[in-house]
Amino acid sequence: MPYNNTTMSPSSASSNKEFYIGLGLALSSTIFIGASFIVKKKGLLRVSRSAANRAGSGGFAYLKEWLWWTGMTTMIVGEIANFSAYAFAPAILVTPLGALSVIVSAVLASILLKERLNLHGKIGCFLCLLGSTVIVISAPDEENVDSLEVISEHIEKPIFILYAVCALIVSLVLIFHYGPKYGKENLLIYITICSLIGSLSVTFCKGLGVAIKVTVSGDFVKNS
Repeated sequence: MPYNNTTMSPSSASSNKEFYIGLGLALSSTIFIGASFIVKKKGLLRVSRSAANRAGSGGFAYLKEWLWWTGMTTMIVGEIANFSAYAFAPAILVTPLGALSVIVSAVLASILLKERLNLHGKIGCFLCLLGSTVIVISAPDEENVDSLEVISEHIEKPIFILYAVCALIVSLVLIFHYGPKYGKENLLIYITICSLIGSLSVTFCKGLGVAIKVTVSGDFVKNS
């Protein structure tokens, strides 16, 4: 997180501006994604009240429901904002904030769907908020990654290549071997798959976001 100094160089001011842009995008994506689940569920509930088959029974009547499409559009907007945030803010900030969408969904479900959280749900929301806050506050200083050269330098390091290969191998083994056998009984299998693939997708989202950013700004042409 940038510090406010009495006198700041133009580069520091630009860095602070980009940080807050990324923070705003990350927070807005949390709201959009969290709200999208509730809007889509309201659309599914409206469809279930009609004579059409429910989505869980193989029906596709929800595709004609405008409220469901509104929720889907909201989710797409949120994902775009979340992806864009990686181009401006450190990944250690953007990724934990994504978990706050669970709290947004829980609050909106209580207001719009009249669903009540039990004690376990409230504890889960509190731990989600506490965990995201602790990670953001206690995050180590991250190197400023604002060019394709820096990203290329990092992903070509043997330690990252070793991690990526191990993550892919473990994910494939879990998906094709342990998932079909034990997935219904042990939720940790799918959580592990999501965590491993997600750790790689964050890196690639950061790289692609920076690539788009420098291309649009013209820095890529200048450096070439």
